[in-house]
Amino acid sequence: MTNRRSFIKKIGLGTIAASNVPGFMSADSLLKHNNPESLNFQFERTSRSYNSEYSNEYLSKLAFPIGGIGAGMFCLEGTGAISHLSVNNRPEIYNTPYAFAAISVKGIENGAKVLESTVPTWKLFGPRGSGNGLGNRSYGLPRFEKGSFLARFPFGIISLEDKDIPMDVKITGWSPFIPTDENNSSLPVGVLEYSFKNKSNSVIEAVFSYNTRNFVDEKGSISKQKNGFRMTKSGIGSDNGVGGFAIYLDDDHAVTDHCWFRGGWFDSQTILWDNIRNTKIIENPPIQGVSPGASVYLPIKLNPDEEKIVKVNFCWYLPKSDLSIGQQIVTGPAFTGKATKRPVQNQQTVSGYAGEGLLNSFDPNGDGQIGILVSHGFTISKRYLKFLVGGGNKKDKTSVNLLIDDQIVEIATGNNTEQLTEVIWDLKKYVGKTGRLKIIDLDTSAWGHILADQFVLTDRHDENLSSPSSGAIVLADFENDYSDGWEIIEPEVMGLSNPENSYYRPWYANRFDSLDSVVQYWNENVALLRKNSELFTRSFYESTLPAEVLEAVAANLTILKSPTVLRVFDGRLWAWEGCNDDSGCCHGSCTHVWNYAQAIPHLFPALERTLRETEFKVSQDDKGHQNFRTNIPITPTDHSFHAAADGQLGGIMKVYRDWRISGDTAWMKSLYPYVKKSLDYCIRTWDPKKKGCLEEPHHNTYDIEFWGPDGMCTSFYLGALTAFIEMSKALKEPYKEYQVLLAKGKKYMEDNLFDGEYFIQKIQWEGLEAPNPVNVQSFGGAYSEEAIALLQKEGPKYQYGTGCLSDGILGMWIASVCGLPETVDNNMVTSHLKAVHKYNLKTTLLDHYNPQRPTYACGEDGGLLLCSWPKGGALSLPFVYSNEVWTGIEYQVASHLMLKGEVEKGLEIVRVCRDRYDGSVRNPFNEYECGHWYARAMASYGLLQGLTGIYYDTVEKTLHINSQIGDFTCFISTESGFGTVAYNAGKPNLNVVYGTIEVNRYNISGKEINVS
Repeated sequence: MTNRRSFIKKIGLGTIAASNVPGFMSADSLLKHNNPESLNFQFERTSRSYNSEYSNEYLSKLAFPIGGIGAGMFCLEGTGAISHLSVNNRPEIYNTPYAFAAISVKGIENGAKVLESTVPTWKLFGPRGSGNGLGNRSYGLPRFEKGSFLARFPFGIISLEDKDIPMDVKITGWSPFIPTDENNSSLPVGVLEYSFKNKSNSVIEAVFSYNTRNFVDEKGSISKQKNGFRMTKSGIGSDNGVGGFAIYLDDDHAVTDHCWFRGGWFDSQTILWDNIRNTKIIENPPIQGVSPGASVYLPIKLNPDEEKIVKVNFCWYLPKSDLSIGQQIVTGPAFTGKATKRPVQNQQTVSGYAGEGLLNSFDPNGDGQIGILVSHGFTISKRYLKFLVGGGNKKDKTSVNLLIDDQIVEIATGNNTEQLTEVIWDLKKYVGKTGRLKIIDLDTSAWGHILADQFVLTDRHDENLSSPSSGAIVLADFENDYSDGWEIIEPEVMGLSNPENSYYRPWYANRFDSLDSVVQYWNENVALLRKNSELFTRSFYESTLPAEVLEAVAANLTILKSPTVLRVFDGRLWAWEGCNDDSGCCHGSCTHVWNYAQAIPHLFPALERTLRETEFKVSQDDKGHQNFRTNIPITPTDHSFHAAADGQLGGIMKVYRDWRISGDTAWMKSLYPYVKKSLDYCIRTWDPKKKGCLEEPHHNTYDIEFWGPDGMCTSFYLGALTAFIEMSKALKEPYKEYQVLLAKGKKYMEDNLFDGEYFIQKIQWEGLEAPNPVNVQSFGGAYSEEAIALLQKEGPKYQYGTGCLSDGILGMWIASVCGLPETVDNNMVTSHLKAVHKYNLKTTLLDHYNPQRPTYACGEDGGLLLCSWPKGGALSLPFVYSNEVWTGIEYQVASHLMLKGEVEKGLEIVRVCRDRYDGSVRNPFNEYECGHWYARAMASYGLLQGLTGIYYDTVEKTLHINSQIGDFTCFISTESGFGTVAYNAGKPNLNVVYGTIEVNRYNISGKEINVS
């Protein structure tokens, strides 16, 4: 049988359209219906150039974030709808409010339209509730026939067309984004500007409206706001009348309906659309109680060629949250008397338990629940007690305990994983005594929960817990509720209280005291903030760099407007790695992930420096151990898990970078003692024999430990040593011993870790100070019998050995973008990068095997694999993400290739990545990894430096340029201002459009030129 896909490709689009093949629509028809799934699998797609308008199928998944840094966001979709509303200090990715703008032109049949283009077909069937018709959506209202979206960050510009509407219609959505001005870029505001231009020969009269339900709280109230309305929460979440969400126009002729028609079924929507299509302007005052929704109307009269812009302002003030990680905060009892029999919201997949139920103290709001659970007394009549345990690994806070005579005689914990593993206690010496089980959850930090199941007394060491033998005694299987026979000790009994300052509060709650003050500030400053945001946009897009690079950089600046990024009450930066659907993903400004993110240090250097201050002064202990995840609110962390080698060593390079960007040597000097302590800890822990390589097991961004020296983390080591030596020289501090280590490390890397083409790992697990891998703490869970057999054959789980790792020389890229020299031989580094391009870049993944997380790239997608084994030696269990594709790694490899002059190879990687994020299947403004808007993707900012070599050193007032593309114009942002650099025929020209940039000399490809 002929393959259907091959058949379609052979006969072509025109043949299909002209044939009588049943069941096929024309390509134009499918395009009109905006159906990317059908297009992708049945027809050739329409074309789109990088950094150009999105239209047709490319509008389908587009959602453009609008909001302030750490202030929450909403997204402007490619059609003009709003979605992803996340203003409650957490992500709410699927929060799509019933809200829309509309225009109704008098005297025209079909003259009433929602100001959006056609609803993407994927929304109509498949999402939750679609089988019941989605009566809570406005999809059934008339819309414009065609639309397109142009991203000019932070501005998103939509053009709408419809044969019935004799106007040019545009929507411009934006919120302030002004490099170096972090406070005005962090406002809880946004605006949608609707532009109408009369293209007919007659006067047009119309009515504009913005209409919405109370999407802040459906049980809250709708109250007055000049030229609009505000939505507030009900009850204790109302912020005592100072909070809420305001929607209002910039025109005093606006009229507000604070309460839609009240009735049953679809009465409110029916009457609302009747009012809109008949150009009625309804005015109703606020009511007591719940309103179905509100509208603000504005009459419009346009002469031929006249244009009118209606600005819909969005301001919010919702400062309360329940976010707290690492604090002793009690949100409720950990043990409720009910077994868990279904997935818990926001919890990773739980496995390894027996039957259908288990004991699970996980708190979906951040592990804030605590408590103690004590069993009834039981006689120890068998030799062994076997059971299953998972969750946290702290003996004193998350554990299962055996009590005899009220004394703890046995303790078991999880291993910071949601997989339950078997525990066997030999109770031979306690036979005949009375025991009790005490299960505790006293931890409110990450992994602050306990999982347990299937407690069985038995004389058989090999007892099968899933099917106990007849002689075994099942003490508890948690298939049913456990309230009888167990004593639940709740938080109140322990005398624990909730400190008021133990929950996250956003920075804007410190800057403003109410929604009124936000609105006032916005009204007074919006014109200037727009002007300054336009300065950024013009400077950035004035660039002559390749279009795919501009698109990749700008698209990922939206991460700064997403819920991935938070600012705490005093203004310091704190961030997730990315966003789960309803919560942050992987807390604490994770140092190894944020290593890659190069945008903030250049655009908002003062914010970036707060991350260094937190890492070294708050999350590092007296021994130099740095917790790679910071608490929220920011407080000292615990130090019960591994430090992250790449995160901690990368932080040392970033202190150097941030010093050179800021020019603040006093700041660097204040951190220097902490940096020294950190580096000494790294040497003592991972290179105790001072070989110049990381030999002992070292945790890293793949959530595992590498055993033995590897190119990736040892290159970080060399970069950190280089940075520390340079800082020591500046402060006239001793550094010779570190210089010796650096020389040793360089030689070791080049002699032992370079296979002639790329850098590898020398797996080592014997002859180390570390104990046997079976007994070492890890996210990977316990070693099964099968895994122990693999250990003897291949070494520890989750290594890469002779593989070609895309991150295999990452530390040298970090060094370069931090303004440091690369220590490792340049030819070897270049060879490694070319090998990564050769072996790991795939233009299609149809035949690629990925048992891990496939949706980042799969099927017809292309992508850069994290690792490959082109010369053999693939491990049975390589590091856990090895078969995946991560955009942040694609960008760092591309940037590094560019720095080495391999521009086309770098651009090819960028193009393959951005082709996945073209809007048809994935959102162009949401590059995801472990969550939406994943921080690592801000490695894309490094592409600017990769192509141009632009790097401004404030300490020496020197602007470095090392062009790989000949003449160019490129955006530049520094500590004190931003603008463009034009490089023509070997001569640089700096044009500063905001602030100042003082340049005393240029360094052009290594040659210094003083500014006259």
